[in-house]
Amino acid sequence: MTQFRLLLFLTSRVRGGIEEHVLSLLQRLPRNQFSFGLACPLELIQAMASDLTDLPVTVFPIRATGWTQWREIWQLRCILRQFKPDIVHCHLFRATLVGAPVAWALRVPVILETYHGREAWRQGGFIKGRFVIDRLVSCCEGHLIAVSDAAARFLIEHKRIPANKITVIPNGRDLQTFQPGRRAGNAIRKRFQIPASAPLLGVIGRLETQKGHQYLLQALPQICAAFPDTRLLLVGEGSLYPALQDQAKELGLHDNVIFAQFQRDIPAFLEAMDIVVLPSLHEGLPLTAIEASAMAKPVVATAVDGTPEVIRDGTTGILVPPAAPEALAHAVLTLLQHPDLAFQYGAAAHAWAHQQFDLQRQVDETARLYLKALATQKR
Repeated sequence: MTQFRLLLFLTSRVRGGIEEHVLSLLQRLPRNQFSFGLACPLELIQAMASDLTDLPVTVFPIRATGWTQWREIWQLRCILRQFKPDIVHCHLFRATLVGAPVAWALRVPVILETYHGREAWRQGGFIKGRFVIDRLVSCCEGHLIAVSDAAARFLIEHKRIPANKITVIPNGRDLQTFQPGRRAGNAIRKRFQIPASAPLLGVIGRLETQKGHQYLLQALPQICAAFPDTRLLLVGEGSLYPALQDQAKELGLHDNVIFAQFQRDIPAFLEAMDIVVLPSLHEGLPLTAIEASAMAKPVVATAVDGTPEVIRDGTTGILVPPAAPEALAHAVLTLLQHPDLAFQYGAAAHAWAHQQFDLQRQVDETARLYLKALATQKR
């Protein structure tokens, strides 16, 4: 059987949901069909080192995020010449902006992008707001994968990418890893000195503006007024760590908010939580929502982009508007005040996740798209 060379290209430096998505492809794509390369910043390689060690992947440290970085552009060209990929698969706008044209210039047979959701920072102006560059760069790509129906609609309606270039492959997670009832949550509560009786809210995600932590912190005083023992566990790293710490202190919540930083055993942390909160300002198809649902946890989330495709309002959780602390507080209090309802939502979430979001299905569909694109290119 022919083995095709696949290069995955990222420009992010922090490990988060998108990086887990890429890691899942490296772990699960059939090795008799593909050999793997990963080009990304050294910081990300180090963050993923323990998972990459046992994988048959050639790693290329590179940080190329724009066309003014001539040395990095030349380095990417050298990587492509060395690795000789049949497929270059870019993730996130900055990677596509650089990677797709360079791969096209070197005549890589198949060039793809996974579009993980709208970039909220790209607002206003002719260049940023009209997505002219996106359409130009898309001419170098044969296919775009959208992680949700909402992401596909945004590509078609706002970026004006031809629909025949777009394939929707929803995100998935390893549902065998995220199984409720392991009792691992008790150890997490003991580790962070959280009383067994204290209501525990949790957010799992990078400490960046997109994730909306600041609005949940604004909602927390109202929640603590009704349930004074409430704790908020923030799992993740990012540039807002100092600012969020300062905000918690200013709100008098220093004893209620726990910064756990990056953690590997996410199922154990989810097991410890009573309610998972996703206060994001934008999302593609949030992996945390899938993981929490698989763990039978009720979720309070913002109704943005692909999130309502995972969290069904009034069935598996509660959806609220983005940047709305009052609505967040009301939703959380509803679940804390009605534990039977929270249990009902968690049970429905578990069933929905197993019905819709299996990781192997996502990987298999991606592999089929690769092979179809290669076959089309040969013809």
